[in-house]
Amino acid sequence: MEKDSIILPIKAFLKKYPRLTRFLANYVDHFYEDYSAYKVFLRDSRDKSYKLNLGSGADSVADNFLNVDYYHLRGVSLRADVHHLPFREKSIDAVQCMQLIEHVKSPERMISAIHAALKPGGEVFLTAPFMYPYHEAPIDLNRWTQEGLRSLMKEFSPIQIGVLGGPTATLVEAFHGWLSILFSFNSDKLYQTNYLLLLPFLKPLKIIDKVLLNKYSSSHRLAAMIYFYGTKR
Repeated sequence: MEKDSIILPIKAFLKKYPRLTRFLANYVDHFYEDYSAYKVFLRDSRDKSYKLNLGSGADSVADNFLNVDYYHLRGVSLRADVHHLPFREKSIDAVQCMQLIEHVKSPERMISAIHAALKPGGEVFLTAPFMYPYHEAPIDLNRWTQEGLRSLMKEFSPIQIGVLGGPTATLVEAFHGWLSILFSFNSDKLYQTNYLLLLPFLKPLKIIDKVLLNKYSSSHRLAAMIYFYGTKR
């Protein structure tokens, strides 16, 4: 499978600049997604001492989360493999894991490592893709339904499981990819160029999810991204 020779170097460049990365991520995705449960997680974790941001990239989180990533990037406090977290058992108060789990080779091992590191009652907030398109960073391996994510997190007691990016996000991402492929004329480089050029025109349509569809009980059936917020038993 051919790698994204244009998009991946751009991603690597942006990860060196946390503020620019955060600005673009907000425009492309985060502004249009439902982070209400995540805000509760941050509020409940505010006064806790030992908190991890796994797969942090160059991003940072308020309230003294320790940034952990496999790659050496600006803002990363600790380089580590999330399959083997270098922390004592039952020593961590809270863990967040955003847009990472689809990129790891063994999600089950990563979840076991998180469970081992957390104190009893410690909280975890994790996002996962369901109908989100394939995206390399540098690999993309897995997808989950809400039931699949609940099963993966079976050692945790759920506080809330919900939709982060809803049906409109799925539709927009699929149409975005479809247009990029249609006008690529079987050139992978032209596909990537089309994808980048179409970004600013299609992504804002996802606001429909935030103001309406994410509130519907059936939105998970066509969700682009879902989340699990829970505690260690």
